[in-house]
Amino acid sequence: MPLHLLGKKSWNVYNATNVERVRRDEAAAQAPEDAKEERMQEADAARRLAILRGEEPPPLSQEDDAPLDPAAGALVKRERDRVPGERKKRKRTGEDDTDFEMRVARERAAEVAGAGGRRRSEVPVELAGLLAPEEERVLIKPPGREEEAVAKARAAERLANPVLKDALGIEEDPWFLKGDVAELPGRNAWGKEDPGRKARDAVRIDKNDPLAMMKLGAKKVREVTKERKREDEERERELKVLRKEERRRGKRRKREGRAKDVDDELEEFSLDASEQAPAAE
Repeated sequence: MPLHLLGKKSWNVYNATNVERVRRDEAAAQAPEDAKEERMQEADAARRLAILRGEEPPPLSQEDDAPLDPAAGALVKRERDRVPGERKKRKRTGEDDTDFEMRVARERAAEVAGAGGRRRSEVPVELAGLLAPEEERVLIKPPGREEEAVAKARAAERLANPVLKDALGIEEDPWFLKGDVAELPGRNAWGKEDPGRKARDAVRIDKNDPLAMMKLGAKKVREVTKERKREDEERERELKVLRKEERRRGKRRKREGRAKDVDDELEEFSLDASEQAPAAE
């Protein structure tokens, strides 16, 4: 008879007491982790909200400033602590934490000075904290620069792709490139005003419209169907009249034939023949 002693051993991992103790220890260790993660998320949310408002983000808590790797001894920043769009700063060879922080502060001050003294808080609220410093410098454009850039781009395009109007010195675009073509007065082939040209153009456009052609085809089909139905009704009506007339003629012929038979019988009838028949008997 085998003895089931494995479940009785204190070192058995599947023992009910050991399983319960492990679950209890895991729950006790998970509770501080959950609380810490919740605090970190709240702090991150507060920092992001401050950055979006253009305000100075709140400082990191002492718990966040603690090194993630105690064996390393140096402060290691998490990715979420950095401003979105900012490149990650790294230590140089032989540089300690103080030198690293001072160098980062000097670089940021130089970036602000290079942007024309415009601080991050002066950027629009919806863009503050979401753009890198170089992107903010691109965003801040002096007045008149955009129109000048457009003019230069157009001039470069004309030089690359010359057209006839450039050779003639015409600044305006041709009529077919303008958006208000419909407002132009109608003119004929000789350049004279033609009041009926717009109406003819509208009719021509309607004729060339596939949807209009489909509607016209459907209308013609309905008209043909209606015409055929009318012809069928007229033919049926004529057939009824012909049948009625044929029946009338048949009745007349029957009456005429019956009257003719009666006349023939009367002509053949004779009193002498009727008197001679009993005498012969």
